[in-house]
Amino acid sequence: MKDAVRPDKEAFKATYEKAYRTWSNIHDLAITESNLSRNCLEQLETAFPAHPYFPEDIDIDGFFSNTATVRGRVIWKTTSGSCDTPVFHDEVLFQVASDRPTVVEISDSHPLSIFEQWYGEEGNHVTVLILAWAYILSARWAEIIPGASGPEYVSYVGDVDDDAARWWAAVLAPSGGWSAWIRNAKGQVLFSPWSTKLSTSHRVSLQRGTRPRVRQHQAQSGAPSYMAALRYLRDYCDHHGVAHQSYEALAAALFLSLAKFENRRVQLPIPRVCQQRESMEKPAVSPPLFSGNFPQLDKLLTLSCNVIGIKALLSSVFFEPGVLCNISGAWLQGTFAYLDSEAVREPRTLVRILMKRDPDLGFLWLGAFLTGGQSRTLQEARQGWWKVDLHVAAWTGTLLSFIQEPVLILPTDVEAISRADECRLLYLSHDQSYDVAPLFPFAPFGLTAIRDTNLEVRQHMRCQSPHGLVYEGISWQRRESKWTAFQKPMIPLSLRPKYGQPSDSLVTVMYDNLDFDDDCSEMMTRSIFTWLRGEDGFPVAERDIREHEWFENLVDSDDDDCLITGESRSAVGSHLHGWMLNVILKRAAESI
Repeated sequence: MKDAVRPDKEAFKATYEKAYRTWSNIHDLAITESNLSRNCLEQLETAFPAHPYFPEDIDIDGFFSNTATVRGRVIWKTTSGSCDTPVFHDEVLFQVASDRPTVVEISDSHPLSIFEQWYGEEGNHVTVLILAWAYILSARWAEIIPGASGPEYVSYVGDVDDDAARWWAAVLAPSGGWSAWIRNAKGQVLFSPWSTKLSTSHRVSLQRGTRPRVRQHQAQSGAPSYMAALRYLRDYCDHHGVAHQSYEALAAALFLSLAKFENRRVQLPIPRVCQQRESMEKPAVSPPLFSGNFPQLDKLLTLSCNVIGIKALLSSVFFEPGVLCNISGAWLQGTFAYLDSEAVREPRTLVRILMKRDPDLGFLWLGAFLTGGQSRTLQEARQGWWKVDLHVAAWTGTLLSFIQEPVLILPTDVEAISRADECRLLYLSHDQSYDVAPLFPFAPFGLTAIRDTNLEVRQHMRCQSPHGLVYEGISWQRRESKWTAFQKPMIPLSLRPKYGQPSDSLVTVMYDNLDFDDDCSEMMTRSIFTWLRGEDGFPVAERDIREHEWFENLVDSDDDDCLITGESRSAVGSHLHGWMLNVILKRAAESI
């Protein structure tokens, strides 16, 4: 008898093989593109044109003992037709301060030193440049966030007459040479998301040239602004010819907030700066990073304050459209079977493959690897345990959940609708029971008879108009509970495809990771069916699904009779959400 939920072993194995060969194909593409890293990093200047940024009249939404947040209100459009699917709002929080700086350890034995072979004779400046970008982001933050102070110099570095030298000394000071902070309602100090504290037994010394440089700007009476700091950074990069390393450093600095959120230290390699001889040809002077494009830096700053969104973007490379919930575990098994294989044994190979899967997110993956942020993301992806963030998905044009895909327009005489489209229409109708998107990204399998669907689903099916989730804009909370005008995207938004098609059958698939006892698919399936049937219960036609072993202990045994009363829907819905919450909490505890 055919299993009503679990795919047979042949289908499971075929999906495993498809994933394995897909990532093999991505690997082939990555190794043939010599400028992949550089191309991805240069997108920092133009990435995510629709991403919002904090306005300068924003207000702090909430102060707590360990954090401060700001609030945005997102508006979504759901159809271009005449039916009454609502335009709806939801809210998003950004963490803009926390109670401690991120500890940065500098060590000569750290595995990140593997990236040093990417650099030529100019040496490895990334650690120095990350610390510089941490200051620059904090300086810009202080200009935006009301009540923020800083950066301020907090250590004496001697009598220096060069503002740039004084700034670099503060940036590299082991004890923390600057501070950017805000106080909460109780007067407790909260630090900017990029505030750092160095922990190292190695002294990073400041060495100046012997020829004094003519000052081109008025002397600074205090810590420099972010624009002045950008100028100092440009001068450093011009002198050493390391503008491309500055991009890497910025990508890494964006992940300092994630390290703080995950309560871990960031480990960086010792800088290895080659002494530049006067006889060497000076590199061509590069334009200042973000010259005349400060809104772009503000967008990246805002993204960095959305740590849940950043993690969702990283995890999105493991989502594959068309892979259904009940076989998603096979896809992830095949994915990591290849990523764990001998062909991908070196971290620099792995990061290139992940960058190539979605090059628009490539600089984020490089930043994650440079700061250790990839470890937990990869661990969660193996288990299928990652969250969907539709806000950041829309802002970046990233497809990370089936719920984002448009609803298929069906003929009026059809008798069934895919459960995936049923979910989409329920979410777009935004009834109280469906005003939160499905937790996980993979679509449910199979079809639902039209007679067994909700009234909202039937209504919008008959409308014969396109239905889909469309981002319209965001408004920011100001003082006295007022809101800014909506920031609307400047360009039409679309979801870009990911790289990777299964390569030919000549690829030898390794089956060491193949496991038909598929806990991941079971979790994904229970989650999406809980979301779909949690309010009204399972239709009688889905009895074989409801009684499947993957749904054991779903409800009390006393409710079983409700399934055979002949009613279109059972009465078990009220128990489903509580059951799923217990499952989620249990699995979350096991993953810690």
